[in-house]
Amino acid sequence: MSFTYTGPRLLLLRHGETEWNRQGRLQGRKNSPLTDLGRAQARQQGEILKKIPGIETFDAVCSPLGRAQETARIALGAVSKLPRLDSNVAEINAGDWEGKTFKDIYSAYPQFDEKYLMRMFLTAPGGEGFDGLRDRCVTFLNQLEHPTILVSHSVTLCMIRGLIRGLSRQEIEALSRPQGVVLDVKSGQETLWSLPLQADGFARPQ
Repeated sequence: MSFTYTGPRLLLLRHGETEWNRQGRLQGRKNSPLTDLGRAQARQQGEILKKIPGIETFDAVCSPLGRAQETARIALGAVSKLPRLDSNVAEINAGDWEGKTFKDIYSAYPQFDEKYLMRMFLTAPGGEGFDGLRDRCVTFLNQLEHPTILVSHSVTLCMIRGLIRGLSRQEIEALSRPQGVVLDVKSGQETLWSLPLQADGFARPQ
């Protein structure tokens, strides 16, 4: 099913670094708390949001998973936003691999490595898969009526970015998953905001 995004502008925030991120452990729908670095990344996102003109007009949405809510309390608190929770933007269900280390998965499945990390999430046994994630991200995007700040997760945000920009599955799998920044996305375009406030505008996989 084809999809063309014609909706409002989104500001996308990936949650800050978590304990499991640091350990190299796959989270999916499981959760672990932010590290000190993760909380600092969320504060940095808040500082970026404060510098974006018109931020007071944006709605705010957050994944219901704990690490996203912890990030939202810090980052969105800087601009006095209280997000609504939406299960459509929770992280992908990675099935049997949730809680396992990437090292153990790579050892058992040699077709995967750091280069194919996104593909690993999208094909995990017992997991949601590409189509399931895509369907709920389309549902989320179709419901948007106003410019929105979204706090979510690496794989889900890559899918949303790909849908908005009209990317192929291969291009979606190649996207970067930065923390501590704000991705400013609208139809066909994407800008990465970081501190000190700098914009890297691009319309290509990163």
